[in-house]
Amino acid sequence: MSLTRTLVYISGRRNNAGTQILLPLPSAAVLFLIHYCDCNLFELVFVDEETTASECVSVSFAALLATKHTFTDKHSCPHRCDLPVVCDDPVIRSGLCSSLRCLIKKCHANNPKKNLHDLLGFRGGSLKACAEVSGWTKLCEIELPSSITSLISTIRSKEIKTKEATIEDIATKEKQLQESGKSKTDQNEETEKEMQNEVALPEDLMKLEWHFNKPPSVHNDDKIKRALLCQIKQEVEAITDPKEFRFTRDIPRSHCLSRFRIRKPKQPNEVKLDVQNPEILQNADNSNNNEVRVSSGVVSAGENFLQRDASTRDGVCDLSMEDLTNFVSSLTIHEIDFVHLYSEGTDITVADLILFTYLYFLLQSINFDMVLIREHLPRISQWFSHMITLPEVRRAAVSTQFDLNRFSESRKDSAILFHVPEWIKPPDHDEMELSRRLRGKYRAIKPDITKALDKIKSGNIEVELGCHPRKDQVQLDWESFPARVDPGRDLPKKRHQRKCQQLENLATAVLAIHRPGDIIVDFCSGGGHLGIVIAYLLPDCKVYLVENNEDSLLRARSRIEDLNLQNVTIFQCNQDYFHEKFTLGVCLHACGVATDMVLKQCIENEAQFVICPCCYGGIQDTHFITYPRSQHFKNVGIEYKEFLTLGHVADQTEFNMALEEQGKYCMNLVDTDRSLYAREHGYRTSLCSLKPLSCTPKNNLIIGQRDS
Repeated sequence: MSLTRTLVYISGRRNNAGTQILLPLPSAAVLFLIHYCDCNLFELVFVDEETTASECVSVSFAALLATKHTFTDKHSCPHRCDLPVVCDDPVIRSGLCSSLRCLIKKCHANNPKKNLHDLLGFRGGSLKACAEVSGWTKLCEIELPSSITSLISTIRSKEIKTKEATIEDIATKEKQLQESGKSKTDQNEETEKEMQNEVALPEDLMKLEWHFNKPPSVHNDDKIKRALLCQIKQEVEAITDPKEFRFTRDIPRSHCLSRFRIRKPKQPNEVKLDVQNPEILQNADNSNNNEVRVSSGVVSAGENFLQRDASTRDGVCDLSMEDLTNFVSSLTIHEIDFVHLYSEGTDITVADLILFTYLYFLLQSINFDMVLIREHLPRISQWFSHMITLPEVRRAAVSTQFDLNRFSESRKDSAILFHVPEWIKPPDHDEMELSRRLRGKYRAIKPDITKALDKIKSGNIEVELGCHPRKDQVQLDWESFPARVDPGRDLPKKRHQRKCQQLENLATAVLAIHRPGDIIVDFCSGGGHLGIVIAYLLPDCKVYLVENNEDSLLRARSRIEDLNLQNVTIFQCNQDYFHEKFTLGVCLHACGVATDMVLKQCIENEAQFVICPCCYGGIQDTHFITYPRSQHFKNVGIEYKEFLTLGHVADQTEFNMALEEQGKYCMNLVDTDRSLYAREHGYRTSLCSLKPLSCTPKNNLIIGQRDS
């Protein structure tokens, strides 16, 4: 029986000679991870996106010999989403992080004994949040690929210029220096300086370097430290000779190494104990078994008590048995530090494999000169040096045709010098730039609110309210629907009622304005509540669910399969990665900027829309969305800060609040700006309210139609 492989679309193409594959860094990361997982479940489809050679790195064609692969062009690619794309019918996953997480899960399900799910980190959260929320995902998926690609391109161009310098050019320069009367030493220094090319390190790379300098965040750290101390004390109790004090168990999973540092002051000299490479075999948060097992490691330390033999991972203790026992028995968890061994803490994750790929090609561009990297990126250098000692990483690197034999610990004759621009400064506070967090919302004060509302009044901006296409007839007969169409009959009665009311307002608006055969996109679809209702009511239309949260989409997928809906496709991706054509866009409570991203995509596709906004205080300028949106608001002179003030007040719409009326007014103003923006692009719009108003405080509905 032939094996059905999952299609993985990545950007890349063969070079003219056919001996190399040219591909962007994210595509190289996908290839490396597939070799790391050592799984034959996938077929790689290289899509020629017509990228230039300067935007690509090269891998030997031999890296594909053990992997089924094909080549196509971007016009033949069946899905219009940002690559990489993984096709897992009916789910289409787009973007580097979502794609790699999917590949890891499939490989783990195929061979659980390899424990590949550990690469997804604590509670499977590594690179799970989208780039708009997680600074860490943004760094791995967007910032570093771009900045390192640019850095490699700069290095290549400078090296080419250096090679083009002829002997006559150098001789001419030396003759000029001789005529100047300078000494031979000064001449040599100036000649060398003239020929060297300084290259600025990008801020994104420095951000990663500073990240490694921070203490790692470890869940249940006290519990893990107690387990480690317990093991150390048990080891000491079981010996009679301090020379026997060592960890000797084998490490069964080399990709899950951890490192701890134990310090204990002791007069007159400080005694410190480094325990390297223990492994947490069991999740400390496991409620079924409170024991945390720690196995295998190396005991090492400084002068006069323990020495490490790197080749055997054994230790030799110079302390007496009494001193060793006293020392170990006095240790507490407060004297244990976790070492930032891997990018997300003490265990290797998928983020390390991505970053390893990026750094390998950066090192390749400077002829594998580790000394040059170490001068400005010592912590990244230390991390990379550790990574190439891991057997699974080395095996995957060899399979991907990475050259691990050329790394040099001595300075090479390189024409490239790195430097850090003066404007790039490390953060002067302990803010976690790479944490999974949302930006803080703008907070307006009362004078700002008064100023913004006065400008609205002086500019004669008025809220024009319309009505729902079905007027008051927005109810659906939920009792006649199959149970899985219902958003959740197991919800509390009042909450279930409100959810049904929200859905039927949008669904009936879609029923009123749709055309037969429409392609309808439910943006920010969550668990697919709205999209599934629409798909059930309109079987002749295609429905796409677009959502980044994989847990929500799994729930949606289960409901779609139970209902046997054949007209629904799921896209797990960031909203701006989705580029499919469609004719009608909907969203229920898309937060902040997401509402305007939906509106922008609808306008670009000349698609009709039914939009219910939310989180007005979360609006903020992005690299492709600026506020206010409409030219009318801009002509009146509404500035960005004033518009943010309106959004801040618009969130004060909870029922029975003193500011509810003012909040509703500002909510209408923000949505009037959105409605005017659509009108300026040829739409007929209606700004109305959900019925009844009590179904949600964020009860505005913007409906946009275009003439056929």
